[in-house]
Amino acid sequence: MRVPAILILTLWVFTATAQRTIKGRVVNESTGAAIPGSSVFISNTSKGTVTNSEGKFELNDVPAGKHDLVISCIGYETNVYSFSEQQLPLQVKVQLSIKVKELANVTVEPFLEEGWDKWGKMFMDNFIGSTENGAHCKIKNSNKIKFRYYKKSNRVIAYADEPIIIENKALGYTIKYQLENFEVSFKEHTTFYLGYPLFEDKTKEGKEPKEKWQRRRTEAFKGSVVHFMQSLYNNKLKEEGFEVRRMVRSPNLEKERVKQIYKGPARTIKTSPGGGMVIEIGAPSAGAAGDSSAYYQQVMRQKDHIDVYGADLLTSDSLIVQTEGKYKALYFPNYLYITYKGEFEEEAYLRSIMENRKPGFQRSLVMLLNDEFITVDDQGNYYNPQDFFTSWYWGWSEKISNLLPVDYVPEK
Repeated sequence: MRVPAILILTLWVFTATAQRTIKGRVVNESTGAAIPGSSVFISNTSKGTVTNSEGKFELNDVPAGKHDLVISCIGYETNVYSFSEQQLPLQVKVQLSIKVKELANVTVEPFLEEGWDKWGKMFMDNFIGSTENGAHCKIKNSNKIKFRYYKKSNRVIAYADEPIIIENKALGYTIKYQLENFEVSFKEHTTFYLGYPLFEDKTKEGKEPKEKWQRRRTEAFKGSVVHFMQSLYNNKLKEEGFEVRRMVRSPNLEKERVKQIYKGPARTIKTSPGGGMVIEIGAPSAGAAGDSSAYYQQVMRQKDHIDVYGADLLTSDSLIVQTEGKYKALYFPNYLYITYKGEFEEEAYLRSIMENRKPGFQRSLVMLLNDEFITVDDQGNYYNPQDFFTSWYWGWSEKISNLLPVDYVPEK
């Protein structure tokens, strides 16, 4: 859950040498007392610090663009303040409110409190990812993550009262992740999580060869959503290896018709040796005359929807609907079918979708959840990220194991 920040802002007078700086103080909302040891960082960057004994902090060399300033402390609600570079330098006073624990007796839907032994693998697969890089990731404080399973709606949520510490040995980062929301719906086959990562670059310590980490970071960047957004912003989709087509998804009306005809007890459903569904149909109802049982079985094996793909490749000009300063607005109806031809799919992805074939180009499907445009900047950042829904390859690969900070610049 994203909690609005309670902040008192004082804009400094701009000068020609104004610094890219944020200074401030963190206090208890009720008492006004300083809160030392609070974590203050810019989400998805390596810029972070903690407050001193007086609750004061300072962040220098703030990166360009739009960002979220995250202020958190154990026992308090997380505060998030969105800002842009035009507002720098900033002087802020942050008021944190004490976190109120949820009472079980006011929960509408009953749940089971369960632990890592039950849901740890599920969390790793859906949060860290089952990618090749995911095998080199470790959560160092997994005992702090708790789970609630809601049997009625068949979903599970995860929460933690302190940042999750993730060691990514594949990319050379230690990540402190402030988890605000995590939910897997087994009924809808969807995963949603929201949080704020702070990166620590391990290459600065010189413990392992930098070349290995740089190579893997480049591989993680290629074909990613951020890579796509940068290519879109700079009108270089084709040059960077992306092919974009429109896709329209509509219900399979013929399958719905067949379901209605054979609705009732005059049927049995079996599983074929190959894993498919076989429907043995008894006496058809009145609208079935003239059609064979074999035809109906064929229709019932089809998907519930029909996808129609556009023949023409799209350019940035057909997707960018507005430009304001350094920001551009991306909008499209229905879906986009995106193929990245710079890398092949990982074999682990094919296993996850149970397809026995050779890896092909990476294909993803995206949609705008709220049917509103999202804003893209020159670094590939996009707002609001939760409105950009991904499935297929990106739905599998865009996990914490492949996450890079916003200020990452791939080597040429």
